[in-house]
Amino acid sequence: MAMGPSFGAVASSAESLAADSLAPANLLASYGGVIDGVTRTTEIATLVALLVTASLPFYLYGAWIVIDAEVVTWSVLMHHLKFISVGLTLTTVPVVSWMVPRLIEGFSGTVAVHAFFGLQAYALLLFALTGIFHIFRAKRAHSLYEDPDQDVDISELHENMGAWRFRLRVGVFGYLLTWLIAWILGLVILFIRWESFLIG
Repeated sequence: MAMGPSFGAVASSAESLAADSLAPANLLASYGGVIDGVTRTTEIATLVALLVTASLPFYLYGAWIVIDAEVVTWSVLMHHLKFISVGLTLTTVPVVSWMVPRLIEGFSGTVAVHAFFGLQAYALLLFALTGIFHIFRAKRAHSLYEDPDQDVDISELHENMGAWRFRLRVGVFGYLLTWLIAWILGLVILFIRWESFLIG
């Protein structure tokens, strides 16, 4: 009567199969990256730079929606926020998940300035949001989004409207300016990462 494989043979085969299945993972773990001579960190940094760069058209188009609109209705506001939120997501997710945890790695003067302007950008964004929140509430309370044809001077909606609009303008302009500076410095840092590969 033919006997099946012994328990030892099965266990040995299972270990061999497991080792074969883990081979690609072990290879990836030891592999420096997709491009020979370029570290995986540099390649991921390049992907991060592309994501952050991709946010710029969303910011610009989102701003253009409001600038081009004769009257900012509720639908215009929502359309504007859709593009701005995508831009913020493309910037913020890489910053929080990859840039900040690796800030100390390869720390230099350029990295410090890059981080400083990036931090200032978000500080100014929060400053703008303090104005946007109050302006939104005031306009919403007077139904200016639902009925934008009302003959109402926005400065008369609240005694602090001037200060809120100041926060909005300074915050948005400051965010875009410091974001651009941080973005350019980030590209410089990325170029330095690639320099040895490009020159070599």
